[in-house]
Parts: sequence; C-alpha cells; structure tokens
Amino acid sequence: MIDTENLLWFLNFLVPVLYLVTVLAYLALFFTEHRFAKRVARPMLVASVLVNLVYFAAFTSYFEHVPLVSGPQVVGGVGFALAVTYLWVENQTQTPHTGPFILFLSFLCQAVSTLNPRLDPYVPKILDSVLFSFHVSAAVLGYSSLALASVYGLIYLLLYKDMRIKHFGLVFHRLPPLAVLDRMNFIATAVGFAFITVAMALGFVWSCLVFKGPVADPKLIVGVVTWLAYGMTVYGRRRHSWQGPRLAYSSLFGFVVLLLSMFVVNFFFTKFHVFT
Repeated sequence: MIDTENLLWFLNFLVPVLYLVTVLAYLALFFTEHRFAKRVARPMLVASVLVNLVYFAAFTSYFEHVPLVSGPQVVGGVGFALAVTYLWVENQTQTPHTGPFILFLSFLCQAVSTLNPRLDPYVPKILDSVLFSFHVSAAVLGYSSLALASVYGLIYLLLYKDMRIKHFGLVFHRLPPLAVLDRMNFIATAVGFAFITVAMALGFVWSCLVFKGPVADPKLIVGVVTWLAYGMTVYGRRRHSWQGPRLAYSSLFGFVVLLLSMFVVNFFFTKFHVFT
C-alpha cells in the first residue's frame, strides 16, 4: 500500500527537478536546435505539467483542501499555471524558442514552493470558504498571466535592442517577430488584468462578509497600485495605441510592483494576508 504522505513529499521534490530538466532541454533547443533536444523538450514539459497536476490532485484529495493556503503554495500554483499557459501558447504558435525564458520562471516558482513545504491538513478557519478559494484561484491565474506578459515584454526589448543596433544574431533568428511578441504581451496583460480584477472584487466581498467591511492592509494597497498600473497599460493600448517598447516597459513595471506585493510586503509588512 502506497504511503500517500511519503508520495507527496517525493512529488514535492520531483516537480522542480522535472522543470529544471525541461528548462535545460529548451535551452539546448534554443542554442543548438539539436534533433535530440527537439524530441525531448516538449515531452519533458508535458511530463512536468502532468506530475505537477498529480501532486495538486493528490494533495487536495489527501488533505481535503487545495495547496493554495500559504504564500509558497500560491507561488507554486503560479508556476504551474504559467507552465500550462505556455504549453498552450506553444501549441498555438508552433514555436518553442520562448520556452527557456518562461519555463525558467516556472522552475523558480516551483523551487520556492518546494523549499518552503507545507504538507499538513491545517487550514485557518478564516480561509475555509468557497469564496476565498475562488479569490485565490483568480489571483493565481492573474499572476501567471501577468508573469507571462512580463517575460514577453522582456523578450521584446531584447529583440528590439538587437534590431536597433543591427545585430542579427541568435536572438533575432530564434525569437518570433516583434509584432507577434507585442500582441502576445498585450493579450497576456489583458487576461491577467481581468483575473486580477475578479480576484480583487471577490476579495472585497469576502472581507466584507468576514470582517464586516474592507480591511486596510499594506498588501491591499500595493494590490490596488498593481491593478491601476495594469489598468493604465490596457487603457493606453486601447485608447492611445500604446505598443512596442512602451507596452513592454509597462508590463515589466507592473510585474515589479506585483513581486513587491507577493514577497516584500507579504513577508515584512502585511498582517491581514498572513494567517500562519
């Protein structure tokens, strides 16, 4: 008979290892386009996502709650959603050359989650609600989409810089055209902004039900600033035709604010968003 808790510990450490191997395979494909790397990269990504999914399912079944209670668990959820989103993008575009940039971020997220494990059934009573679960799920989907947008923005700037100095090297030949990267950046930004809007609305309703009103908190304030930053980006694209470097820099700025919210504020300043 399989010891489920030992299996979860094993999967907890296996997931980031698989993502690391996947990143190395995509790096080899990016730099060499070797036949073996072409055969291995995508199957490794599929295997990583499936094992990650098995871990989430086994955790939820065994502990009777999704692994999105602690900060590191949420970061791991972002990494998983990012990998799944990239897998879909690669399937649509049929180009694997943005893989190393995006999947490395997935690996970092999984490493953070693995190095700060929390394999126990305890859920703070304040978090044990369906509404809160929807709030966190929307936030995770929003964070992963905005992370994807920031990576596309960074890739855009790398390619744009090479083209400006007329350096038509490896980056130029491997990456999609600037117009494609710009469109992918905006789509990811718009989707992320929509999910963050839903997450904030659900969080507001939940806090009103639990605390009889919104709670002033540093992370909430930074979250509003993040929402405004991305809202300006979407508005600028729709109303003022923001594109190219301006859109890319806006995505990167918004993601820096998002990281501030997730890590610095969460670990050092907030009291409301840290329950354990």
